[in-house]
Amino acid sequence: MLRTSPVVHARWALLVLVGWALYEFTRVLHGGDDAARQFAVAGIIAVSALIASIAGFAFCALAGSGLAYLHLDPVEAVRTMVLCSTATQLYAVWKIRRAIRWRALSPMLVAGAAMVPFGVWLLLHVDGVLYSLGLGVFLCVYGLWAVFRRDDLRVRGSIWRDAGAGALGGLAGGLAGLSGSFVAIWCSMRGWSKDAQRAVYQPFILIMQIWTLVCLRWFAVAETPVFEGARFVPFALLAGIAGFAIYERLTHAQFRTVVSALLMLSGFGLLARTL
Repeated sequence: MLRTSPVVHARWALLVLVGWALYEFTRVLHGGDDAARQFAVAGIIAVSALIASIAGFAFCALAGSGLAYLHLDPVEAVRTMVLCSTATQLYAVWKIRRAIRWRALSPMLVAGAAMVPFGVWLLLHVDGVLYSLGLGVFLCVYGLWAVFRRDDLRVRGSIWRDAGAGALGGLAGGLAGLSGSFVAIWCSMRGWSKDAQRAVYQPFILIMQIWTLVCLRWFAVAETPVFEGARFVPFALLAGIAGFAIYERLTHAQFRTVVSALLMLSGFGLLARTL
């Protein structure tokens, strides 16, 4: 019995994805009075996924700053961003699955999962202007400093420090969909290679985003179905595949610069949504 190769499977999957994207694009074009806004959402999702997939994080920060100008419902916007980001993270985690060390990730995952519900509760019940301003300024300053520093930081890790980074990531993920920022900073401070960094924060982001979707469904009472944002997933995935292909061609120094720039853009994105 003949067996098809993984390359053939990948090509068929890509064709199916392109077909799905064309179908959703047609639906957007025939969306009536809301077509223009839906088209803008699809464009923002695609561009954000392309840029964020190069480093593996910051999708929600980039998409959120763009979607803020469309005046979407905050819960709907976060749900759409997290759903699309989860799809791209699934692809990336599958690509780097052999490098992931789940046991070493456990302190981050446990602490992050414990903080996500609190972040979602803040999103739904508390005005997050002060938090967003503080986090935005911090990410801008850190990203700007990291872009111009010459040498890699090398900070010794520990279970408690890992858990602290995970807890901050879980809180930011539930509140603004930014679960990767603090963990990406922590990984860059360890002085690891680009592959080692992504093998930590990529699966962390994926699990936190899935948990965020569950918590949003649990806490939020909204008329919009939880998978309504799925129409934008094929645009995010196609752009994410292209971004990951760019990542594979980056040197370590180029990757560090991209990570620093995206942290800075994440901060600007938060400030843009707040001010």
